[in-house]
Amino acid sequence: MWNRAGAPAIRDVCGYNHWVGPTPRPSPPTGDALRVPSDSSQPDAGTTLAILALLRGQVPRDEVSPDTGYASLMQIECGGYLRDFWKRTGRFESLPHGWAAALERAHRRTAVDTLAALADFRVFGRLLEAERVPFVLLKGSAYLFDLYDDPGQRQLADIDLLIRPSDALRLYRRLQGDGYDTVQWDEEYRKFEVTAPGPHRCSFEVHWRLGMPEFTIGQEQVLDRAPEAVLEEVRCRRLHHEDALLYHVAHQADHFFGPSLKWVIDLRLMCERWRLDPGRLITRANRWHVRTALTLALRHLDKLFPGEAPAPLRDSLDLSPLRRWLIRRSLDSGPLHLMNVANGRWSRYATRCLLLDRPADILRGFARALKRPFVRRLALGRRDGAPPPLWH
Repeated sequence: MWNRAGAPAIRDVCGYNHWVGPTPRPSPPTGDALRVPSDSSQPDAGTTLAILALLRGQVPRDEVSPDTGYASLMQIECGGYLRDFWKRTGRFESLPHGWAAALERAHRRTAVDTLAALADFRVFGRLLEAERVPFVLLKGSAYLFDLYDDPGQRQLADIDLLIRPSDALRLYRRLQGDGYDTVQWDEEYRKFEVTAPGPHRCSFEVHWRLGMPEFTIGQEQVLDRAPEAVLEEVRCRRLHHEDALLYHVAHQADHFFGPSLKWVIDLRLMCERWRLDPGRLITRANRWHVRTALTLALRHLDKLFPGEAPAPLRDSLDLSPLRRWLIRRSLDSGPLHLMNVANGRWSRYATRCLLLDRPADILRGFARALKRPFVRRLALGRRDGAPPPLWH
């Protein structure tokens, strides 16, 4: 499926802009447009404690207005999951009226949005099939296979997928021809994002590399291990469970483990439902340089759901004394989030360095950050758009 004979290497493509037309003006890199927990307004103390109680299966002590509860749940993206959780335990009727109404409303909204996204995916996926572009579903949409069985349980902000680099330009050209609008083109992170024609449509992030450059993820091995799957009658692949979990925690670290709580809930369900091999997971985390991300993600899981982080993993992973001392200033003292990072570029970069495993990874990331303004200025100065995204 993946080894297409004769597929040209992108770096060898000539006449790039003749093929595709001018590429979009490069968007701010993901790191510059990043939402961090401290950048979002937080629920008040009473609402925060009520949400923590709901997550832990406890009836909130304080009532809330349905509108306030709904707004708080949608902000941290866990309302649909909580409604299903309380329904399954048969205790939904015991909830205060305001919280019950807020959960029902969040579930309905999540279900409508998810079904609309899946309808757009059905069209998008068939387009990829027509172009013979194999792909791997990533993150939320892939979790619909075995973590969530109700479209109202988890919000899908967008749909992410991974393709081979040799298919990126050809697919982008086809999407342009079919009227898809470009949201961003990010050559640094090897991805572009498009939306289907029309208002309020789902966006699709198309990646041709898994993870940040500082992570040493074996791209070919990941593709080879990805099992076949079918979503909405579209044939695709999904990441192997260990690969999916490690990519998931690396993505959590990219966002400083917040402000959404859906990612820690995803991790909880992975640990509950997937048959994970702790030894293989740790070995691969070391090889990918995501050991720190995995350690902190498990700490966040244990903070929200005490005792639920798998003991073989939790007991085998820890931060060095120096890293613990450095990172403690970025830890959130509140009950829901793990980190509290100021929304300034250098604050994010400094904290980001603490989430990387090795000094060499830190230096590589720092060099990339220093180079970024010059590369972007060069791109903006080109008459025919940004340089080809796969030229380096």
